[in-house]
Amino acid sequence: MVICMKIVAGVDGGGTGTTLEIWDAAGQKRDRKTFGPFNINSIGEQNCKRLLSEIFEVIVQAGECRAVCIGIAGISNPRVRELVKEVSLEYHLSTGIILKGDQEIALYGAMNGGTGAILIAGTGSICYGMGSGETIVRAGGWGHLIDDEGSGYALGRETLAAVVKAYDGRGGKTILTELVKEFWQISSMEDLIAKTYATFDKSNIASLSGVLEQGAREGDPIALAVIQENAVKLCGLVKAVSGRIQETPLPMALLGGLLTHDTVFREAVVRNLSREEYHVVIREAAMDAASGAALWAQRSLSCH
Repeated sequence: MVICMKIVAGVDGGGTGTTLEIWDAAGQKRDRKTFGPFNINSIGEQNCKRLLSEIFEVIVQAGECRAVCIGIAGISNPRVRELVKEVSLEYHLSTGIILKGDQEIALYGAMNGGTGAILIAGTGSICYGMGSGETIVRAGGWGHLIDDEGSGYALGRETLAAVVKAYDGRGGKTILTELVKEFWQISSMEDLIAKTYATFDKSNIASLSGVLEQGAREGDPIALAVIQENAVKLCGLVKAVSGRIQETPLPMALLGGLLTHDTVFREAVVRNLSREEYHVVIREAAMDAASGAALWAQRSLSCH
């Protein structure tokens, strides 16, 4: 007689890649696989459906799935929800699907399902927290056109601003000028403008955050000033969240490419957050977003 193992699954659908984690119903990790990016705006509906089919195929082959938690950026998009429902029906999984935002599963994993907050700084930025009674509080995350302070996009944009100000004589001389030219493989200000506006892909600008970091490491005063100013702005998100969650000190994990590596920017953020006014204590994330999604699925079983 074949015994089919009962499982749960968590999915972290990101813009650069998707991670699936499978646990048994008792919470033991059984498998972890990676797939392509999950972004309906960049890969289109058909590729999105194909990706979901690949994921669900792995899940049903692993055992009797009791619940699947899927965390995706832009989960509020009605079409994304429709696609998940369509494909999950094909695999007879629709009754066990839990849909969450990517920041929700990141927080759940980082805090092991408990109270606390996460500060994320990558291409964009957001602070997201949960207090007692599962009260959710957020600040930031409104997109690069109107917000995303302290993000990779903001750092990249201000790097370019420093370069053009130096060129005009409105700002001090900076090694960022030559670093940007070298990074983008250009030779003139005309080339810089053309490269800046060649695409509306915000990652084009956000990539310059690495140039800013290099300038700061070499002691450039302009680069260091931009780093510090943006660190303070990013920490403003933390102050907005910690002030609305009645837990002192509030556990906080630092996530995203700008905060998970040993950088001058991370050092500036940590230094600011150590001040008493922020009411937080920085801790390592208990687990990543994919594991957080699996944990959410596993704990949902006890609610039925």
